[in-house]
Amino acid sequence: MGRIADALKRAEQERNASAGSSSQCTGAQTAHSGLNPAIRTIGSIAPTPAERDGSESIALVEGLSESLVPYFDRSSLVTEQYRSLRTRLLSQNPNYEHRVFAITSAVPKEGKSVTALNLSAVLSEISHLKVLVVDGDFRRGSLAKMLNQEEKPGMAEVLAGEATYPEVIRSTPIPNLKFIPAGDKSGRPAAELWTEAKARAIFECIQNDFHYTIVDTPPATTVTDVGIIGQLCHGVLIVVRLHHTDELAAKRAVRLLEVNNIPILGCTLVGRDSPPGHYGYGYGYSYYNYYRYYDDYANKPEDK
Repeated sequence: MGRIADALKRAEQERNASAGSSSQCTGAQTAHSGLNPAIRTIGSIAPTPAERDGSESIALVEGLSESLVPYFDRSSLVTEQYRSLRTRLLSQNPNYEHRVFAITSAVPKEGKSVTALNLSAVLSEISHLKVLVVDGDFRRGSLAKMLNQEEKPGMAEVLAGEATYPEVIRSTPIPNLKFIPAGDKSGRPAAELWTEAKARAIFECIQNDFHYTIVDTPPATTVTDVGIIGQLCHGVLIVVRLHHTDELAAKRAVRLLEVNNIPILGCTLVGRDSPPGHYGYGYGYSYYNYYRYYDDYANKPEDK
């Protein structure tokens, strides 16, 4: 059994000891992740209402995705778990310096965009904080749809010199939370846009204007973007989905970030608890299958 599975087992044991009863939702627990001795599991997030079996679907409000749990149910267990993750991140910044964090995953469909949006939402609950969420996935950006916002102009247009930074900042229904969509890269390779000299200058403006900025990025093992974006940030948080993320893919994501000298804040577990008597990851998912799927999508003709 791999070290990642060992970490999940320890987290489950701690959760059961503290809760004293079974639950379908995971608790926010701290444990060494096993990905690397220096990387901690700093949070654990339960499914969103839409993912829970047998639960009523939450009615959409103003076109917002029901995945935005803190907006629809401020007192839910899921919201509290995001707040627990928020507390972990805030505790790592005792001097209250402005911070820019990237959110990534090993492979697609792990929940990184939902995590980025919900973490931004709970950060914005602190009234004195100005928070920005940025969709940095130029290939498969999803935050604009989740927030019922226009998809462009966005960050891609700013980097291409087709729009200015102030022009692309959008308001959201959540107080203190602003949003920058991914935009349209107009056939230019995403990595080329991120390596533009103005990217660092824009991120410096963002850091100056907002207390906390959360950047949603593509999966770490599929394209090189997060290796570039991560160097513009103060650290990267890796999202790992229970019973879904392949252990080898997760370890590869960590190695790729380490090779690029990008600080890893830790990993957060998302998804349901294991069935009784089981724990760990579903190793049946192939990293290479995910890689080809995303690579094929990302390398349509306009990307070349």
